[in-house]
Amino acid sequence: MSQQRYHQRPAGSNWGDFGDDDQLGTLNYLDAQTRLAAIAEVREGISFSLSLPLTVPRAPVLNPRRKGPVIRPAEKNGVPVYRYPLATDVPGATDVISDDSVTLSPQYSTQWDALGHVGSLFDAQGDGDARPTGYNGFTVSEPVSEGFIGTRDLSIAPMARHGIQGRGVMVDLRAHFGDEQRKIGLAELQRVMQADGVSVRPGDVLCLHTGLADLALTLPDDEQHRLKTSCCVLDGDDADLLAWIKDSRIAAIAADNHAVELRNHSLAAERGPLLPLHEQCLFKLGLPLGELWHLTPLAHWLRQRGRHAFFLTAAPMYVPGLVGAPVNPIATV
Repeated sequence: MSQQRYHQRPAGSNWGDFGDDDQLGTLNYLDAQTRLAAIAEVREGISFSLSLPLTVPRAPVLNPRRKGPVIRPAEKNGVPVYRYPLATDVPGATDVISDDSVTLSPQYSTQWDALGHVGSLFDAQGDGDARPTGYNGFTVSEPVSEGFIGTRDLSIAPMARHGIQGRGVMVDLRAHFGDEQRKIGLAELQRVMQADGVSVRPGDVLCLHTGLADLALTLPDDEQHRLKTSCCVLDGDDADLLAWIKDSRIAAIAADNHAVELRNHSLAAERGPLLPLHEQCLFKLGLPLGELWHLTPLAHWLRQRGRHAFFLTAAPMYVPGLVGAPVNPIATV
């Protein structure tokens, strides 16, 4: 363990297991052999995009601080460059150019959480002072550069450089529990996996189909508020589930719901996380979380054929400094 960055690590974490300066966490399980083995899941050459349009949800009901994209034409000397004839600049030119710009919250729609998204107040130095700390003892809020708000060590950049490509495994919670909101602990998760013959291997990306992204895509605008109280979520308060996530050595979890787990709004104890599964995954294990993936078409296709595994390519958008980034995951079966 790094004696400069931290002197003690959280109980149950894997800090230092992949090296003192590791920034990948459980993505280390996605190595060359794991990728080669995952290619065997490609049998028909059919692909599925697992991304929602990044304009969905159509209203910011799930997290009011996150806004949908706003698209504008790019400008040149104050003039919109959209259907812009280059003959304006060079007489006789026949080219017509369109450029645009977009402002968006990177975690509004289909996205990966980077490891810097959630840290913890933790006494990493053993001096009695709990400070904002991230995976492997990195500082959560270390700026990328002066005047720029971002994170240097635990941004989306290491995930983008490494690439996320391997075996995806679908657990179809919606098929068993419908669209009612329900907390899923380890016992229920394993019952579903056993009933559907789902096996999980080290290095897998566990994909949880709850149906919420499908509702976000299909509900009318005046019913989008139903997204706040619909579909399955993992029970972050289930200690057995948190232990299984570590022991299974999966590389990542991606769900089609809002936050994988149900966010607590109050503490059951005097001190602790409101997002215990996020703390376990992002802070303790360095395990990325995908949210609002559109899994329904793929889940239906797999279920009809008695399959649960596929080849997944899901590198996030490469913007250094971001603590979450859009992704267009591609499943190939």
